[in-house]
Amino acid sequence: MQLTRHDLLQLDEASLSRLSEEQLRALSVKLLADLKAAHERLEQNSHNSSRPPSSELPWQGKSEKENEEGTDSRGEGGTEAGAQDRNEETPCAGGEHAKSQSGTGPKRPRPPGQQPGASGHGRTQSLPIDQEEHHHPGQCAVCGATLPEGSPDRPHSASLAIDLRETSDEYVGLEVIQTKHIYHESQCACGHWMRAEPGHCDGNEQWGVALSERHLVGALLCALSLRMRLSRRRIQEFLGDWLGLQLRVATINQCLHEAARALEPVLDEQLLPQVRNSTIGTPFGSSLSIRSFR
Repeated sequence: MQLTRHDLLQLDEASLSRLSEEQLRALSVKLLADLKAAHERLEQNSHNSSRPPSSELPWQGKSEKENEEGTDSRGEGGTEAGAQDRNEETPCAGGEHAKSQSGTGPKRPRPPGQQPGASGHGRTQSLPIDQEEHHHPGQCAVCGATLPEGSPDRPHSASLAIDLRETSDEYVGLEVIQTKHIYHESQCACGHWMRAEPGHCDGNEQWGVALSERHLVGALLCALSLRMRLSRRRIQEFLGDWLGLQLRVATINQCLHEAARALEPVLDEQLLPQVRNSTIGTPFGSSLSIRSFR
């Protein structure tokens, strides 16, 4: 999507009247592209995309042919016949059927995963903030003009990132630092407020994991997993004992999968051709793949 929800909520007749004809044409192209992408997303199902069958609505599970056959088989008196069959059901032993009708029987199993309304779980360890980085938008999404310095500006969100400080002549060793990334929104001359957002890339059919700048992706985790051949649990133990960093095993696994997806283009376009064309050879041969992260 070229326009975010924040951009669309600001568009109205008054804001469009302030744009020139050329700016309106450019905005129409963006709106048309987003509309096509939205229609393609609405038409996705478990048969033409990577969406699981459980994501479909109950009446979408059957094809049109099956629905027509079910309607024809009932006939004109289908409703009355179905009601008669339900009335002639034999109660189970111990009154289980009666209990299920009165609401005191066994409940339906809950769907897996976090239930709606449940409180989330996040990292509970609190680390001091060592440095801050400010991110400002560079171009207006409506009129396409470059936002000049000195425009009305205000912060709207922030995120924390954990990293390792590089060694220098002053000290030797590893040091955990935390950086606070502050994202600002600036007002363009056309009146539109443009926001700086962290980068994000949704999952696809090949990679179920998404990429986001809000998540932790570290080279140390990749080195411990691939070079040192440590399991997720051993990596968690190493980070806690030697760096005082508390991370869940699921977070570590997420980081390794994100790093694998981020490095896949580099491996396919640069590293693999060099390995295949080298005269030294490699014990992996042509089977070298970024899938080894998994």
